[in-house]
Amino acid sequence: MQYKKKEAKEAAREILKGVWTAMPYCWDQNDNFDEPANRSNMDHIINNIKVDGHYCSGNIAEFWSMPDDERMYAHEVMYDQARGKIPLIAGCHHQSVKQVVAIAKHAESIGYDFIIVLTPYVAARDDEAVFQFYEYICTNIDIGIILFNVPQTCHAIGANLAKRLSKLDNICGYKQADGSPAATHAIINAVGNQLVISVADEAPWLTSMTQLGLQWLVNYNPHLYQTKNWLPLNEYTKAAQDGDIKKATEIAKTLQPLRELHAKWIMGYWNSGRMPIAEMKYWQELIGMKGGGTRPPVIPMTEDKKKEMKSELLSTGILKF
Repeated sequence: MQYKKKEAKEAAREILKGVWTAMPYCWDQNDNFDEPANRSNMDHIINNIKVDGHYCSGNIAEFWSMPDDERMYAHEVMYDQARGKIPLIAGCHHQSVKQVVAIAKHAESIGYDFIIVLTPYVAARDDEAVFQFYEYICTNIDIGIILFNVPQTCHAIGANLAKRLSKLDNICGYKQADGSPAATHAIINAVGNQLVISVADEAPWLTSMTQLGLQWLVNYNPHLYQTKNWLPLNEYTKAAQDGDIKKATEIAKTLQPLRELHAKWIMGYWNSGRMPIAEMKYWQELIGMKGGGTRPPVIPMTEDKKKEMKSELLSTGILKF
């Protein structure tokens, strides 16, 4: 963090742009944080996928399975591996507001650029409760805070609440996991001039850039859809940024086979109420990244399902492994 608290919104506009990713964490054979594997994946997204930034300790990183000390250790490792190469966001999600502050202060002391915080999914059941939760955090830390709207599991941060929260000094970003275009348009109209907004899905990214004026994508698609020397998402992003919409559209179309498999293997499970982290990790293994096991209650893949996924990914002729 190289800005003052009141400068968080300006810093976000300068830093939160382009293509960012989020990855599952890898666990070793003893079910501990696998430092070499996680360092390897960070190197891959920086050197091969060439992302513009990374979000650590998100839902797909199984943050909810991690003791606080393990999560802070993970933040230290990931920051050390990315130091000076790309900006980073630390996921500081927690049911306890005091633990959010503790994890956030640790991330701030290491050098993270921003933190992101989910609303608590047990106690915060209305707008006022959510507002007071974030207000407490803002009062006790200086680092910029990104709101994370996941209405499937948490109280929604709708337009009115987002507008109220945007007045707090270090609230500076908004990650939108509500797939409704109407909800996203309402957020843009309410706080688009105050907060940097990302729709957490690659599929509408080209439209988000060219029609909605958004500058930032953060989710797990960038490293699942790209491999070394084949970077269509990065390429169509740059084409759109350069004003060549025709070229951007043509490149974006090449990803449709992968979007269809993503809809089956990732979103299909997610929308049915199951976390598809085992599927993400196996997809990573197929394209040369580290993957590995998961922690309960995440359900592992069967060998038959692995064979099916591998066959379907190979059949696209796009990802070669």
